[in-house]
Formats: sequence, C-alpha cells, structure tokens
Amino acid sequence: MAQKAAKATARRNESSLTNLHLISLAFNIFFILYRFIYHYSSVTKVAIYSYVIFNAPALGIQLYLESIGRPKDTRKSSDDLNASGMMEMLWDVIYVTWACLVLVAFFGESLWWLWAVIPVYGAYAAYTAATGMRETLGGLGGAANDMAAPGAGAGGSKRQAKMEKRTAEGKNVRYR
Repeated sequence: MAQKAAKATARRNESSLTNLHLISLAFNIFFILYRFIYHYSSVTKVAIYSYVIFNAPALGIQLYLESIGRPKDTRKSSDDLNASGMMEMLWDVIYVTWACLVLVAFFGESLWWLWAVIPVYGAYAAYTAATGMRETLGGLGGAANDMAAPGAGAGGSKRQAKMEKRTAEGKNVRYR
C-alpha cells in the first residue's frame, strides 16, 4: 500500500515539475521578449541586474524542488511537492516572482519592490507561528500564574488552595 502512495506522489511531482518548468520558461521568455526586445530603449544595467537578482531565488527554488521531487537515487522516495508548510512558502516565492515579471514588463522597474511582499509575509508567518507556540506552551507557565495567589480575590479557601497545590505536585495520591 505504501508503494502505491509513493508512486502516486511521484506522478504528481512529475506533473507539477513539468508544469513548473514550462510555465517558468514561458514567463521568462515573455519578459525577455517584451522588455528587452520590444521596449529595448528602456533597458539599462539596473534593469538587467534587477531581473537577474530577483529571478535568481525562484530559479534556485525550482532547482531545489527538482532535486527533492525527482531524486537521482531510485531507492529514495521523493518528497510531496504539494505539502503544506515550507513547500507552500517556496511555491509562493515562485508565484510572486512570476507576478513581478509580468508587472515589471508592463509598468517598469519600480514594481520590483512588490517582491518585498515575500520577506514581509515570512515575518508575518514567523510571528503567527511564535504566538501560536506561546499559546500552546502557555499552559506550562499559565497554571503557575493562576495559582500564585490562591486565596486572594478568588474566593477560595486556604485548605482548597493547599489541596490544589498538592494535586499539582502529585502528592495528593490516595492508596487503598
């Protein structure tokens, strides 16, 4: 059964990688033809450097996805390229780069700043992950904060506070 799932993942990866390479090639050829040939008068060294610098991460990610999606060693299984988490973030970098290529081709070099969405979104994702972890682990420190002042303002008795403290420490065990 596991072999069947691995083969299905390999087929999906093969299809995804083929589409990725063809679409990326189409976007890059469109950009080069439209920007560097049709609007040749607006091409400067900055335009060429910007194209190379901002397109390099997407091309690097494509090579990385190729290496993990189609491993050279047939004994290793390939990773699922449609997985959530970091894989989604890699695909998002590619999609934002493609959008920037089209917008820069039509409207000019200043739209490369839209590529800054990627680190901003990464910072947002890291912040939300950190706050989620803090809330998940908050029970460890949160229980100690709740028990810091057991009788003050809570309306509980000292005896009840002692019993809760013993229960939390594991000392309130009855044996038969």
